[in-house]
Amino acid sequence: MGVTAGILSAFPESLKGAVGLTPEQISLVEEDQGVALPEDYREFLALAGGGGFSALRGETYAFPEILGIKDHAREILEESAPGQSLDGCVVFMAHQGYIYSFIGPAAKGGKTYEVAEGHDGVHEGAASFASFIHGTLRALYK
Repeated sequence: MGVTAGILSAFPESLKGAVGLTPEQISLVEEDQGVALPEDYREFLALAGGGGFSALRGETYAFPEILGIKDHAREILEESAPGQSLDGCVVFMAHQGYIYSFIGPAAKGGKTYEVAEGHDGVHEGAASFASFIHGTLRALYK
């Protein structure tokens, strides 16, 4: 069992109704992002990347809506953090089209970050995608 599966198994209620992606769909996400997906994110997609994951209800994170999300995030990044780039990053979620969460390049540790329209800069989040999911679940299912 991988890190993400282990975290999710501690919160089984979060997976009720969740739909996993096939290897082919995960490959489409990877192709769309233009970078190798981190293993913890890949594992999440296999478990709940098709929707129904309660901890991210209301967010854009599921296939196929996630396709093309990196292009939208680039527009916000250009406005909020000129000179920054999403090269080597994986955009995994959007909130109402003005806040984007992404995983930084593996070479820089794979931390999660957030960029928001109307806010200056990029803000650091969790140490990894798995840590992001764990923190979200802990907050939701106290």
